[in-house]
Amino acid sequence: MVEAESSVFDLRGRVVVVTGASSGIGAGLVRSLATVGARVVATARRRDRLEALVADLPGADTLAVACDVGVDADRERLVATVLERFGRVDGLVNNAGISGSGVPATRQSTEEFREVLEVDLVAPFDLAKRVLPAMRAQGGGSIVNVTSTAAITTTSPTIPQAAYCAAKAGLAHLTRELAQQWGRYNVRVNAFAPGFFATEMTGSMTSEGRPPDWLADQQAIKSTGGAEDAFGVVAYLLSDAGRFVTGQQIAVDGGQTLS
Repeated sequence: MVEAESSVFDLRGRVVVVTGASSGIGAGLVRSLATVGARVVATARRRDRLEALVADLPGADTLAVACDVGVDADRERLVATVLERFGRVDGLVNNAGISGSGVPATRQSTEEFREVLEVDLVAPFDLAKRVLPAMRAQGGGSIVNVTSTAAITTTSPTIPQAAYCAAKAGLAHLTRELAQQWGRYNVRVNAFAPGFFATEMTGSMTSEGRPPDWLADQQAIKSTGGAEDAFGVVAYLLSDAGRFVTGQQIAVDGGQTLS
């Protein structure tokens, strides 16, 4: 049996930044990463939520940083704060995202389209660039972009989301491009594409761990994703277990995108 100290999944002591950490998948990742000994920087716009999250993790080496990733100055301040506190960045999880109003493209304003792209695509690109020098100097790192099944299939049969689909598909391909460019620095870039996860946003649509019938009909596994499902794949990509994996998008969707 492999000892914990030498486990390729060991994340103890690694500095991991998680954006969009005040709720949902982001909050779940912060809790799980802190539990396994990572030094976690939790960031989102809602300071009160972040502080409550960190306070609920006694003994963990965590840092809450209020930040709007859609604002360039906030992104700059975030990375500077992380480096000042920890002196390094081992992992970046670009989880923050917005979906827009869910109206047909003919009614979606160009202003809203730009806003979604700024948060869901431009921000991950900019944050990745900002942590790269530290990762390169320390000999490597791992960036995990949270995309969506909307990066793989269209959403219009249920909720029309032109901006969201464009942003997430763009982020998936950006992942591949950055992986190609930065592999020489031992910086890996991958994507995690969640399907239907039980979160605050989807809570009203979930019944006894099952997604709505119209969605369950599309899935091979008739259940919802949970925090542990997100953590499993993200921990793999952040750890040495994923040492030889880069430029990949891994769908965790109960088989929704199989067809």
